Order: sequence, then C-alpha cells, then structure tokens
Amino acid sequence: MGKYLQIRVTATTYDEVAAEDRYSRLYALAWPVAATPPVEHRGLLELTQALDDRVRLGDLPGTDRQALLPGVEKAMALKASLEAALGDRDPKSADSLSYALEDALGELEKLAPKP
Repeated sequence: MGKYLQIRVTATTYDEVAAEDRYSRLYALAWPVAATPPVEHRGLLELTQALDDRVRLGDLPGTDRQALLPGVEKAMALKASLEAALGDRDPKSADSLSYALEDALGELEKLAPKP
C-alpha cells in the first residue's frame, strides 16, 4: 500500500439481474416494490444485510420471521466471515465463503414467502 492509496480485495455481485432472478423471493422480501428510496446496489452482500434488517426490524408475520431468522443469522455470519477474509487479504477463504453464502441464500429462498 502506498501512503495515500489503499489496496482492497472486494466481493461484488457482477450480475445483479441474474442474482435477482435466482433469489427472486428474497429480493422481493428485502426490497418491496413500494420501498423508497430505491437502493443503488442490489448485490448478494446488500441482500443479506437487507434481509437481516427486514427480519429483525420489519413488519413480517411472526411465522415468517421464525422460519427465516436462523437462516438469516447464518447468512450474516457468513457475510461477516467473508468480509473478514477480504480484509485479511485471504482470497482462498473468501472464495470458499462466497459459495457458502450463496448456498445459505439458496436455503433461505426455499423458506421465503411468495410475493
């Protein structure tokens, strides 16, 4: 790293449209159509955080909240581990964690209510 430039390893969703197609229920849950203001980035890391906010602070029915909470907690833990691996410049661990996070979101997708 230079004196003024910082080098970072990052993870971003390269195709947000494909991600939204794959996790359509979760996207609908995280960002309802009437939500304002619209979010700028809607990648998987942002989705995970939005789901956590929605499950913990949102107006979901109790049964949906109970069903989703363990999976959301798992996804948030994986997101935190992924971000830590990126911060530690450990791309191998970050890569492995990215697959684990996608799998966790896939399991959540099965539990998410239909829009």
